[in-house]
Amino acid sequence: MSKVFFQPASLATVMLLGLFGCDSSTHSNEGKAQPEHPQHKIDSQGLLVLSSSGNNLVYVYDIKHKKMLTSFDSKKPVHSIYASPNQRYAVLLQRNDHQISFIDGGLYQEDHADHLHDYQQAPALSSFVLKGIAPTHYEVHGNQAAIFFDGAAAPMQAASVTILTDANIAAAKTSASLTLPLNMHGTAEPRGSHLLTTYRPADAANTLPTQVEWYQQEGNSFKLKERFSEQCPGLHGSYSVKDYSLFGCIDGVLVVQQKADELSAVKLANPAGMTGRIGTLTGHKNLTQVIGFAGQDMYLIDPVSLTMQKLDWRQGGTQTRVSYAMSSDGDYFVQLDNSGAVTIQQVATGYSIKAKLALLNNIDSSNPPVIAVNGQNDDIFITDPANKQLLQLDLTSLAVSKLPLEVTPAKMTWLGIRQPAP
Repeated sequence: MSKVFFQPASLATVMLLGLFGCDSSTHSNEGKAQPEHPQHKIDSQGLLVLSSSGNNLVYVYDIKHKKMLTSFDSKKPVHSIYASPNQRYAVLLQRNDHQISFIDGGLYQEDHADHLHDYQQAPALSSFVLKGIAPTHYEVHGNQAAIFFDGAAAPMQAASVTILTDANIAAAKTSASLTLPLNMHGTAEPRGSHLLTTYRPADAANTLPTQVEWYQQEGNSFKLKERFSEQCPGLHGSYSVKDYSLFGCIDGVLVVQQKADELSAVKLANPAGMTGRIGTLTGHKNLTQVIGFAGQDMYLIDPVSLTMQKLDWRQGGTQTRVSYAMSSDGDYFVQLDNSGAVTIQQVATGYSIKAKLALLNNIDSSNPPVIAVNGQNDDIFITDPANKQLLQLDLTSLAVSKLPLEVTPAKMTWLGIRQPAP
């Protein structure tokens, strides 16, 4: 089971608070016609939080001013960086040291009933540290994040799941947690008061799960509702959209549908001619169809019609995928390959290829480039470790900008106040 620890705030945070301050006078009322509350948005394009190769420092980069604001010592190596559900916090998975740290970007929004109020504070290293054995999979749905801790085999330490929201992180506590019977390389999907997570029998051939379980939250814990009878051998990868959660299996995809407070599962078999299996799933919260990767092959999976359609993103080539991302509004899907090129696909036209751009000339497999998505527009950011820089790409105009750094970037995410849905 995960545990909560605290640590002192950094001196850099204290110093920055005096410089940066809290602009509590600014607010916006986007989407809410309230003439007595004129729109005043914080003038920020958001922040990039990135780790650096070879040390434990984590940096905060201001996009508008194109400069580093500060850095924090995360104490332990950072395995991966994600954004919290509302993108105020950077979630630092420190897998080998069995903990998770958090950086408060300081940009957030509150609903004040008659208007939405924007806030801006100095970035800070949170005192909240979450402990658990091998935090690995991180999945967001709605305003919740589920962190799956794999546990360990020898000596056996059970896998567990922790649910977090931005409000939880601010309060330095978890929403709810679940300890499973065994260790496993699993995943979990939060769905409000429901939780879908993985089951591995004691006699399984490896640490991959074989079924999905449905739990109901009761206070800060969970009660098992059902273990779906549909088998999902070699389960790996999951993703949720509005009414569905999908799980990758060796022989297909397990599709769980939610109708009100009832969940049911059905198996979608692999199509004829598929080589490999779906092991990674991704998509966008406003889309119903989900992307599945079977090795380098890309499939469009429809949980409503229960179909899988292969998409030829490589156009007959042999390049391999290094990283990928969906644009903030779900209009574009981007894949960076090992040649240093990005393939941009338009979602509305069936993932047709809009453009292919050669951007990077040297990719180090030990520190591969990653992509961060700007939540305010169609920009994405790509790390270029070989040249100590970031590339900013506008997916609409295809304009590219170079942002030089004084450090070698590694992992990265975007934090800020997202553009409201139209």
